[in-house]
Amino acid sequence: MSHTTRRRLLNFLALLLSLGAIGGAEALLHLFDIGPSNRLFLLTQNRREPAYAINPKAAHRFFQPQYLRHVPFDARFPADKARDTVRIFALGASTLVGFPNPPETAFPHFLERMLADAYPDKRFEVINCGITAINTFCLLDFAEEVLSYQPDLLLIYAGHNEFVGPYGSTTPFVYFGDNRTIVRSLMRLQSSRLYGVLQDIVRRVLPEPPQGRFGLHLVTRHVDILDDAYRATGENYRRNLETIIAAAADRNVPVMLSTLVSNLKDFHPLRSACPELGELSTADLALQGERTVKDKLRQSPYCAALHFELGRHYYDRNQSDQAQQAFARARDMDRLPFRAPTFFNRILHQLADDKDQVILSDTEAAFRTASPQGIIGSELITEHLHPTVYGHYLIARTMVETLARNDASRNWNQAELTRLRPYDAYARQVGYTLAQQVDRRNALILMLKQMPYERPPAMLYRQITGLIRQQIHDIPRLSSTDFTIFRGKGGERFLRQMLEFAIPSERADLHEQLNALFMST
Repeated sequence: MSHTTRRRLLNFLALLLSLGAIGGAEALLHLFDIGPSNRLFLLTQNRREPAYAINPKAAHRFFQPQYLRHVPFDARFPADKARDTVRIFALGASTLVGFPNPPETAFPHFLERMLADAYPDKRFEVINCGITAINTFCLLDFAEEVLSYQPDLLLIYAGHNEFVGPYGSTTPFVYFGDNRTIVRSLMRLQSSRLYGVLQDIVRRVLPEPPQGRFGLHLVTRHVDILDDAYRATGENYRRNLETIIAAAADRNVPVMLSTLVSNLKDFHPLRSACPELGELSTADLALQGERTVKDKLRQSPYCAALHFELGRHYYDRNQSDQAQQAFARARDMDRLPFRAPTFFNRILHQLADDKDQVILSDTEAAFRTASPQGIIGSELITEHLHPTVYGHYLIARTMVETLARNDASRNWNQAELTRLRPYDAYARQVGYTLAQQVDRRNALILMLKQMPYERPPAMLYRQITGLIRQQIHDIPRLSSTDFTIFRGKGGERFLRQMLEFAIPSERADLHEQLNALFMST
């Protein structure tokens, strides 16, 4: 045996011994239940009956310590599934959390109540597994787990965080590159008990990092529509969903995918590639007319802001088809891609067409039907992508109507869609109050003010002005108790501070109205 061959053999044996030691350590940690669990649900007791409760730390491995995301719900379900129960797991990110509205207004909570009305002979468990900022890479592990809990349907609303969430090409969190095989291999390592124990040791030894402010400002890396990373992100999105669908098919569980919605009409792109424009404002160019904007687009064809201004031009003239195309280009060319691009919905349509047991709930079509000129805007979207509470109701209703037409519900008896109630009835049932609307509207104003624009567009000031006026309209309708709570939480002081971000010509009037509102009480 040559010296080189002997050295290679020894190295190989050392590798095997190392892997064996790691495997043995992992087995011992599991045997003695040492180290943090990365499971989405943990076995517990509920009224002396075995039950599964959601693990609030299930997503910790995807984020740095200062940005940890907790599950906001105390979701739980019986370990022993009752015979007449239809069990549905809903997977996704902040839309499922209801953000920026109260968590109980997220569409899974509407869905559970609507299904109970449409199928009165069945009992429904819609288990909301939403976690802010995660994407389909994170869902791979969660989907594999929940498929072991006897689901009758797996529901997925995900896609907006593929670029900015963990492992995405512009993420500020965990990033290993765009190669899916490498990412999945390292994710498996992160899922181990040994990794969790070592991570805990490091956190105890090293100084605790200060708690960071979580938000869109964390994302600083840009991606261009022509970049390889843009294409790779779409391909990873497709393959992640295909993996989940295949795992569900192995257990004969149907999967419902939902098309994605975002604000086209009323959300100005965050970053644009407009090198030929210099210091020129796209809004000022738009005032010069359609021809000027088109001339500039020939110089800067990937300038998202110019496409957006062209969309506004067409929209104001009721040229809906041209406006839709321009707004979609503006979203797709935004170099800070917080909104899923157009081709993600094409992927969802293709998967539903190509895969058995895949149901498509076309939320985008429902939102377009309910929007002026068929273009989705702030009527149904709070800021850039999160639906209003009515939008969540519309998502749930679209899903119920889709299921009623699909074989997946054939064992639930005939759907009685006439039993579905209007939005106001369900909003009361989930506990959505005027006090919550007013409180969360302040949170929305703050979020808009913190949008990571390099130069805030005029539209942002108009939106904040409109929200302050809505607050002035709704605050007098609060009960005396809710008014006192709102004021005690600093609601009045906050609105006065936000006048700085109102349209300058309207600040004096708003100031007078706030004075009249709060000095009269």
